[in-house]
Amino acid sequence: MTKIITETFRNVDANAPFIGGGCTAMTVIKIGSTLYLANTGDSTQFIAIYHPPSTLVEEKSSHNERYIHNMTRPTSEQLNLQGSISIHHQNKLHKANFPEEKSRIENLGGRIHIPPKHPMGSRVIARSTTHHEDVGLAMSRSIGDREWTAVGVIPDPDVQVVDLEKFWNTNNIRTKDSKVFVVLGSDGLFDTRRVEFVAKHLAYGFFESFKSDGETAEQMLTVGKKLVNMASPIKSEFYRDDISFVAKVVAF
Repeated sequence: MTKIITETFRNVDANAPFIGGGCTAMTVIKIGSTLYLANTGDSTQFIAIYHPPSTLVEEKSSHNERYIHNMTRPTSEQLNLQGSISIHHQNKLHKANFPEEKSRIENLGGRIHIPPKHPMGSRVIARSTTHHEDVGLAMSRSIGDREWTAVGVIPDPDVQVVDLEKFWNTNNIRTKDSKVFVVLGSDGLFDTRRVEFVAKHLAYGFFESFKSDGETAEQMLTVGKKLVNMASPIKSEFYRDDISFVAKVVAF
């Protein structure tokens, strides 16, 4: 399955239209008791476990509900998740300052700019036929960035293979009545907010918020809007990168 996923990423890259830009890519596939998490680029994915409290305190729940629906910025309010969160299988970002990525690119004659004080802001430099100038790509792997392929930017994903039976048993999911969910999100979200911050908000929407069976989707949309709101600059004139994310409860 890992080989199939890798070949798929390569085929998508090879057949991507040449429009002067590419993208990161992630996928999560569940087959039986196995979960495959694949990524190429600088987006973030992980598995989160929600550990529920013995009981929900109504006063805290009311506070959290007001917080989620309040889109005013700045705010001193914070989400007070009553359960707890643990993060597992977080992917590695593909950045040109990492030795294995840097070596591949430089061996193919590629140029890399690594800011001394901010190495995660590294760029792979290539001559853009679209812009007629040198342009820096923020990732060492991507899909559709044709002008960077010749200098070592590849579409090959890292693929994590998770045995769910082992994962459930190791983390005592059943005995603790815990819940598991996966999150995939672009760098516009995770450049400004830690994975724990995102996971806690999504866990609140999934497991602690006030909702009836017919309101789950609407409530999760509100939580999503809150995350976008909290990841965006307070001043509208400041730059905000694209923000997109997906979250899904994993049943097993």
